[in-house]
Parts: sequence; structure tokens; C-alpha cells
Amino acid sequence: MQPLVSVVIPAYNAQSTLAETVRSLLAQSLTDWQAIIVDDGSTDSTTSIASDFAWRDERITYLRQPNQGLAAARNTGLDAATGRYVHFLDADDWLVPLGLERLVQAAEWSGRGAACGSWTLHAGDGRPLGVTMLPPDQAVGLDHLLRGNVMAPHSHVVGRDLIGDLRFDTSMPVVEDYQMWTTLASNGVMWSAVDEVVAEYRIRPGSLSKFPGRMLESVCRVIRRLHDGDGYTVAIRESAILYATMSAIGDRSPGLTASHAMLRAALPGPAAFTADELAGAAYWALLFGFGIAPRQYAATASRWLPRLGAWWESLAGPANVTEIMDAIAVCAVSPEAIAEAMLDRVSGDGPIVLAGAMGRNGRALRRAAGARGLPLDLRDDRLPRAGLERLIDVNSTVLIAPSNDEKILAKLPRGLRTRRWSKTRTGLSTRLQQVLHAAREQQPAAIGA
Repeated sequence: MQPLVSVVIPAYNAQSTLAETVRSLLAQSLTDWQAIIVDDGSTDSTTSIASDFAWRDERITYLRQPNQGLAAARNTGLDAATGRYVHFLDADDWLVPLGLERLVQAAEWSGRGAACGSWTLHAGDGRPLGVTMLPPDQAVGLDHLLRGNVMAPHSHVVGRDLIGDLRFDTSMPVVEDYQMWTTLASNGVMWSAVDEVVAEYRIRPGSLSKFPGRMLESVCRVIRRLHDGDGYTVAIRESAILYATMSAIGDRSPGLTASHAMLRAALPGPAAFTADELAGAAYWALLFGFGIAPRQYAATASRWLPRLGAWWESLAGPANVTEIMDAIAVCAVSPEAIAEAMLDRVSGDGPIVLAGAMGRNGRALRRAAGARGLPLDLRDDRLPRAGLERLIDVNSTVLIAPSNDEKILAKLPRGLRTRRWSKTRTGLSTRLQQVLHAAREQQPAAIGA
């Protein structure tokens, strides 16, 4: 009988994490699955752990092959998959108990045959970092993926019929998953979004930051397959500044010449970056390159801020470093913290109106309100008959979710109580801005020095 989901688990020397990964699969509320553990030539006890699970549960198949790399291991599992959907679960990550059920339901109910969900980040030892990665939109496609790899391998499912004969590119030493997702998307695949958390992702500091140049070269290769000319320049911009920033944090070359050379090699011409772009790149570089989450900025700023400050000065000039530091503090405030702070300030017995309910910020507010049992009157131009032109009770509190909220404010009657995402985020970031400015003044040694 065909299983509903085939779960492909590539494993190489994963003795410290594989059991936790497989146990998360055994704990799934959706039980109609097959798992294919592909041992890619491990030299530790991965073999005995995997074969023991396969012996105990007939849904689990154990395959072993000579070491060929992650892409080849995933392909071996994909060749053995028989399920209607395919899910890729790395041997150091894990699923939440409702993860597969939520993904498959979204894939089937939407009719798209694919779905992606939210995923939380953890340190190498499993400690939560306080960061949740949300789908960028209600449906994720090529336009979203060209701005970066917005899906972890195990945060989504895709119909096996949509994959067909497509396989991971074994010539790519890194970002082979990104190459696969963008190829699927260029073939027309769209992933329906699941706001709830479906997966947990483990960040191992140094796994990316040791080879940012290789990562950027591979991303450039992926994007060149899909774009040329001006389209390539636009698509590669965010990745170029991200990996160059990751390099700069540990760059010991005089004047950060190695990082500048990396940036020039990726972009066909000179580029000026805004404060928000540089801050965003630093946020993601610290998180995925060094495992430094926003909640750790205050304690760790002296380790990385001097080198980043020099990088920012070289790109934007000394006069703009303060603006960039303020922007990274804003980036560091999580959507969950903003949503909770906005709801904490809701008072009175009147209705709670959510303006911009269907956007990313609006979805965060909907989740937070749902957890508190607070009913929301959803307003969004993407909902039928649910725009702000509908009558709003004068006793209402209006939660304004979009960051750019001037147009929404202009539509609202005067005198209404409003709680603004943009203003709340700015308020929450003020303390961290003060910490970063103080650390900048001290200028101790940086990472990699």
C-alpha cells in the first residue's frame, strides 16, 4: 500500500543526533509514512542506530552507500520513495508532533500539492535561539526564493509527482537544496504556507561562516540558471551582501579586501547599499554563520561589532554606521515580541480590528491573539468585503500590521485607538540600540582577530 509521505533522512556521522531526529518522526500525529534513512558512508555508530530503528519499525528502511555527499544521499532516498508526498529530514533536525499533518493538510486543501511551514532555530546543543522563521507569504514561489532560501529542507513537503525525475545536483558542494527548490519553483510549483511551526532547525556555528565564498559562488550559479543581465543583478544582490558580510566578520585581510573582492565578483558593477540592507545582512550573517541570535547581542556585541563597524564604514562611510546599528537593532526584534507587545496594550471592551490581516505581520498578530483567545475583526484588501471602508466601531482598537502604515492611517476615522506595528517595533529596539552604541565606543577585538 502506498504511504502518504516518504521521509528521506540522509545521515553521515550523525550518531549524536540521529536518534532524536527519528524519534520526532515516530511521534508524528500523521502515521502513514515511510522513512528512508540513507547512511552516506558513516564511520561512527550511525549504522547501528539506523539499523536498530529499521529493525523495530517496518515503516523505516535503512540504506547504506559509500560516501558521496548530501545531494547523492538525498537522491538515493528519493529513488526509493513511494509516497504521494516527499519530505526531506536531515539527521540533525527534527519535527514537531503535528508537523507532517499540518503540511500535508495544507498541500491537499490548497490543491497545490506542496506546502511549507514555520520553523524555529536552535543552537548546536539544542537550545532554542528565540527565532522563528515564517513563510514570506501565503503562497511561496520563485519570486520569494530568488530573495533567499526561505525554506529549510524539513519545513515543507512536495508531491512526488511534482518532483518527477528531477534530482539534486551532485556537482554542487553546497546549496544543493536551494538549487532543487528554485528548479521546482521555476517549473511552476507553489508551496501553500502554514503559519504554525512544523519543524525545528539546528544551527551549527561555523558551518556556513567557514566557507562564505563557496556558498556565494554556488548561489550565483543557481541564480544564473534562472536569470541573466539586470534580472541576475537584482536577484543576487541580497545573497551577495549577506555572504560578503559573513566573510567580513572573520576577515583578517587588510582593509577587508577579501570580503570586498567577494562582493565585486558576485555583482557585475558597483553597488550602494542602504542601511536596512546592510543591517539585514548582518542579522542573518550573525544568526546562520555564527549562531548569534538577537537575544545574545547585548552579551556578544564586543566580539563582532568592531569588525562589522569597519565593514559598514568601508561600504557606507563612517557617518552612516550609527544608522546601520539602529537598523540592526530593529531587525533583532522578533515578530512574536512585537505582536505580544501590541496586544498587551489593548484595553477596553470594544472590538479589536486587525488591519493588514493577511500579511506576514498580520499573521503573527493572528497567532498571538488566538493563543490569548482574543477575537479579531480581520480587515485586508485581499479579503472579500473586508477592507477598511467597512464601518469601524468608534470603541474599536485598530491593530495596524503593515510596517508602512501611512496609507492605512489616512483611511481611519480620527479618534480611534490604534496600535502600530512600526511604532511598537521601534520602541522595543531602543534598548538594544543603546547597548550596541556603547559596545561600538569600546572597540575591543572582533571575531577571527
